[in-house]
Formats: sequence, structure tokens, C-alpha cells
Amino acid sequence: MEKIDANWLKTRLSGARGQKAALAAAIGIGSDKISKMISGIRKAQAEEIPKILAFFGEASQEVDPELLVIWQKLAPQERVFLLNAAKGLAAEGH
Repeated sequence: MEKIDANWLKTRLSGARGQKAALAAAIGIGSDKISKMISGIRKAQAEEIPKILAFFGEASQEVDPELLVIWQKLAPQERVFLLNAAKGLAAEGH
């Protein structure tokens, strides 16, 4: 999954009037959260990344909808555990 951070967003936003609001609407969050993402205070959530990529017309790898639903139900510490387990499996060549 591509890393969506403040620098990534800054390089793609043109500064056109209403662009932040349009991005917020496309993601389904408030404009204040977009401002926080641009300033580095807030990170993009996993479920927001495909919507952000789509807004900017950038390709993204397919995300299994079932996996996304499960991911959204996990607590932060459970997500870390699952991510670390997946990284370990990938490193072993599974």
C-alpha cells in the first residue's frame, strides 16, 4: 500500500479553490481532517487510501473487500499484530 503522508498530499494538491473540500467529500471526512493530514498531524486511515488514490487518478492495487471489512473491525493493537504477522510471512516467502 502506498504511503499517503503530508508530503505526498502537498505534491498532488494544486491549491485550487475547493480542492481540499472536494477531497474531503470524496473520502467522506471533514475538511479539517484534510488540513490535519496536510500538516502532518493526522495520518490517512487504511480505508481512506483507496479513495485518496482514486481522487487523484492514481492506480492502486486491488484490496480484498473482505479483508478491508475485517481490518476496520480490529483494534489498533490487533492491526499491529496482524501486520507484523503478514510481514513475517512475506519475508519467509509464503
